[in-house]
Amino acid sequence: MGNPTFTDSFIPPTGSTTIPFKASISADAYVGDKAPKITAVFYKDGEATTGTGTAANVTQLTDTTGTKPTEFSGSVPVSASDKPGKWNLKITVDPDGAAAEPETKNPVEFSVAAATRVTGANVDPDPVYLKSGKEVDVYAAFKLEKYGDEKVTDVRLESEDSDDYYALTTGLEADDSYHDSTSFDYSTSAGDWQLKITVERGTKKYSFVRGFEVKKSSSKVKSKITLYASPAKVKKGKATKLYGKVYRGTKAWSKKILKLYFKKKGTKTWKFVGYVGATSTGKYSKSVKPKYDGYWRTTAAGTSATYGSLSNIKFVDVK
Repeated sequence: MGNPTFTDSFIPPTGSTTIPFKASISADAYVGDKAPKITAVFYKDGEATTGTGTAANVTQLTDTTGTKPTEFSGSVPVSASDKPGKWNLKITVDPDGAAAEPETKNPVEFSVAAATRVTGANVDPDPVYLKSGKEVDVYAAFKLEKYGDEKVTDVRLESEDSDDYYALTTGLEADDSYHDSTSFDYSTSAGDWQLKITVERGTKKYSFVRGFEVKKSSSKVKSKITLYASPAKVKKGKATKLYGKVYRGTKAWSKKILKLYFKKKGTKTWKFVGYVGATSTGKYSKSVKPKYDGYWRTTAAGTSATYGSLSNIKFVDVK
């Protein structure tokens, strides 16, 4: 019986998989056209090979009247919780119906390497704030902890909510660290994103992800209204002047139409009184003849480019 050969002999980063192997037997193991039964057990690092071991998977050879196949395959199950090190595989060939005793191959030692790891995965900035008309540089970094023939085959920044993504380079630096960047513009989808790193090792492929967020900064600006009353004390039937200025950002909100509201003293409800228009310099004024003591304020409705606002409240005392 020949020694087995192994492929993908390493621990997976997550979940479970198998370590495939191949081995060969002599055609003499057949009894006539009957193929032998083949079993295999394995021992993890540190386990005594005198024990019963754990069953491995074996693809059985089939009975044949022609050329007798002598190579068979199998696999050893392995999971992320297993430890790397020196493992052993024991194979037994039992001829079907033969008087001869089964042939057992002495345990063959094989190395199981540590799992591939990606450490220090980072996206900067996080969150990414997008602004209309501007590009934002986004940097990606990580380190590939190599224990074999690992290679990075794809790096991308991708949206978890849409098909939007940015492809990055795949080259590592001399110490197996990685740094690259790209620019996001305002057309980039907002929401949950991830840095996705794809690594190939042997016949296996693994993806490592690191989440981040993309937000769109509002292009709206704040507004502000001032309100004064002169005089603040009037006789019933006499007029007082309500006036002030409306701002958009730090500048006057030209020609803005405001709403004027009044709340009678001792009540809770604001009542709409009428409209008042601002000048090109943002100033406005309106004369009213209040009948009751009460509170006055003005409001500016918001737009797609500007937030709405409320003025301060002015009390007018009616005697």
